[in-house]
Order: sequence, then structure tokens, then C-alpha cells
Amino acid sequence: MPRSSWLFGPVLSLCLIPFAAMAQTPPDCTKPAGRTDRTICASADLKVAAEDMATLLRDTLGNTPADGRDAVERAQKAFLAERDGACADKSTIPACRALYEARAADLAAQNSAAQKKLAAVVAGIPKDAKVAATALQRYNGAPAKAWLVYLYQSGTVTVPDKDTTVRRLVDEILNQGLPKDPYLLEEMANLGDVSSAPLATSLLFLRHVLSTTEMDAPCFLFTKHGQPAFEAFGAFWGNARDETPGLCTPPSSVFDLPEWRAVSAHMDPAIEPALAERGSIRHGYERQFEVDDLQASLVPSTLLESPMSAEAKKMAEQRGRAVAAFRSWSDFEVWPEKEYRATVTALPAAINATSKLYREKFKLNSQTADQAAKAAADRFIAGRLGLIMPDD
Repeated sequence: MPRSSWLFGPVLSLCLIPFAAMAQTPPDCTKPAGRTDRTICASADLKVAAEDMATLLRDTLGNTPADGRDAVERAQKAFLAERDGACADKSTIPACRALYEARAADLAAQNSAAQKKLAAVVAGIPKDAKVAATALQRYNGAPAKAWLVYLYQSGTVTVPDKDTTVRRLVDEILNQGLPKDPYLLEEMANLGDVSSAPLATSLLFLRHVLSTTEMDAPCFLFTKHGQPAFEAFGAFWGNARDETPGLCTPPSSVFDLPEWRAVSAHMDPAIEPALAERGSIRHGYERQFEVDDLQASLVPSTLLESPMSAEAKKMAEQRGRAVAAFRSWSDFEVWPEKEYRATVTALPAAINATSKLYREKFKLNSQTADQAAKAAADRFIAGRLGLIMPDD
């Protein structure tokens, strides 16, 4: 899909970019400006280190509120001064590399700490979204801007001329605030005009931005938005990219019930080798395990809702085929008959225990609790059985 024209607004003037960000631009090795640049350009490792430093500095500054950025910039100026003295010629490459490594470790620690503070701001959204939005406006990095896009687009916080504001934020994120990952940028561009798109699109946009950070998707996204959030943060890539962003941990997992552990004991011996054999694709399966667990444990009523996205509809069809295969399983070389029969025997107790939990904890009526418990069982069985079923 071609990129929409609104994705390519004008970039910020250099006068708005912090000094340290300009000074840390990697050297142009086609025409090194001085002896430090020549030293860096003479070493492949140093060239990579300089590029990584620029990215790390940008992220650290972006994840630091306005009143804290001066300290980061002062430390960077001190590093640059030390670097220019230490990286004088090719003989200093080892010492120069060590200097870069030390500074990168310091910045990485600062960035991690900054992201934790930013996550704390985000955690305050359910209590007072306006206060959180005001705090987020003090940041200039992609994660904070993505959260503002979510707040404005979802209507959680109102803002004058919402569409223009959201488009501007999206444009800044895409053009200035993300890693140069062509696959990620293409998928984000394919979302189209986020300001006029459904909530599910802004949630998927948020998911993609958070996947470049250490921040998790908080539980309130799922308790507030239900099905659209579970779909947005589910298995998307079908590879290791699905490991991020992390998902919140529910107060308790329904699949930790002893009845479910009994079911797992009879399935895991067949599933674990299959996970290893799937290579990087296993990350997609593991991601869906996590989302199914979160959904069944946090907002079980959404298990009964119809899928919304095309991907979710396809997954629901695959799940139906897996459940049908489970009921008539006969490939006992892959999953021994003894373990299969034991799973069939243990499953009703797990469903009954889940239904009871849904009635008592989530106050679902008996019929809805029974239906949701059976849907949770379908998720549990189908997600795992899909690993050992023949590919379509």
C-alpha cells in the first residue's frame, strides 16, 4: 500500500534539535571532518558504535522530560570532549572503542531508568488521563507521543483540532522518533491516517511504537478496550518481533489453576519439542499463548465476542479446525494416545473450575461463565494443538 501523503510533513528545523543530538551525528565517512572522524571511519566497530550512540542518545533524550534533558546533554558534551582527545589516530582505536562502550553503558542505564519513569506516567492514565497527558507533553520521544496519539484518538483526552494534532504527532514519530527498521515503518505507514481510523488502528500503532522500547502494554488497555486491544497486541509478525512489547501480568492466571496444570502435564511433552522445531515462528505461537492467557484471566467475557480484524478472523477459523482435530485426534505418533486420553479426561474438571472462577470473581452469570470457560478451553487446546497439526 502506498504511503499516505500526510506521512511526509516537514521535519523540525535544526535549531529545535538539542545540541548533543547534533554533535553526536555519526561522521560522514565519505569526507571525514577531522582526525576524530578519521579514526572512527578507520574502524568498522567504531563506525557502528558511533551510529548506535546517536540512536541511544536520541532515545534517552526523547524518554527524558524537558527539565531533565540538560543533564544528559552536559554529560554528552563531556564525553565528546574526552573522545576528541582520546581518539586522535588509528593507534587509539582500542581506547576509543572502550570509551564508546563505557558511555553507551551509561546512556543505556539512563534510558532504562527514563522509560520506567515514563511507564509510571502512563500508569496514571486510568486515575487522571488529563494529568498524564500534560506530563507526556513534556517529552519529545516516540513512546510519549504514541501515548498522546492513543489518548487523543480514543477520546480519553480531548484536544482542539484533534485530527491535525494526531497527524502531526504521527508524522513526528514516523519521521524522527523510530529506529530505521524498514519492515516496521512499512507496517506503520500501511495503517493509513490514524486520526480517522478506528480505535483498533491507534492501538496497533501504539503497539508498534512500544515494540521499540522496554515498556510493557499496561493492563488497563485490555480492561478498558477489550477485544480490539487483545487483537492489536496479539501475534502479528509470526517471528521474534512478536516478543515485544511485553504484556502486563494479570493479578492471577486462570491457567495456573491445578486443574489446568493437570491438562498441561499431558500436553507439554508433545508441545515442547514442536516449539523448538518451529524455529522463529514459535515466537508467534508463544505470543498468542500469552494473549490467550491474559484475555482468559483479565476480561473473560471478551472470549465470546466475534473477531474484528481479518487476521483475528483467520485465527478464529484456524482455532476451530484445531478444536475439531482435538475431538477426533488419531495421530498418536505425534501425541501418544495415553496422553491424549488423559487430556480428554482432565479437561472437564478444568472447564468447571474456570466457570466457577468466572462466576465468583468476575460475577458472570452461570450460562455466560460456562460459555466463557469453554471458550478459554478452546484457546488453550487450539493454541497448543496448532503446533503439532500439519500445516495447511
